[in-house]
Amino acid sequence: MKNLLRVAFVYSVKDKRLVTLTRYMMELCERAGCSVKPVEVENMTSPVNFRPFDLVLVGAQVVSAFGGHISQEVVNFLNSATGMEGKRSVAYVLPSLFGTDKALKRLMAHMERLGAFVVDFEAVRGEREAQNLIERHVKRG
Repeated sequence: MKNLLRVAFVYSVKDKRLVTLTRYMMELCERAGCSVKPVEVENMTSPVNFRPFDLVLVGAQVVSAFGGHISQEVVNFLNSATGMEGKRSVAYVLPSLFGTDKALKRLMAHMERLGAFVVDFEAVRGEREAQNLIERHVKRG
């Protein structure tokens, strides 16, 4: 019997493109036989414990072109989360005209501050990049 990969997707619902791409990635994981938990940061009322998960993907949108900032809701959520210590994680953002690289670095820094082991990161432009990102971490059953 093969082990079921448990994957959590943390994302903000404020950006519809981010929601669409994240749901597409969740669908790809489910098709590959993973157990998937969506974590919409605006809809969470209590801190989430990520200990039960094998992989945590965190997505954010770039909200400041020049400073490369990510959405404050994602930052606040990550600050209240538990169980990220040593957890394999992936950071992804929707690219912006400016500030994408800086935003990605800031997101990874927030995750690493919690003890997460960021194994991958990407600026996801569309379904092709999303599929490549998922395929790098989820083996087909």
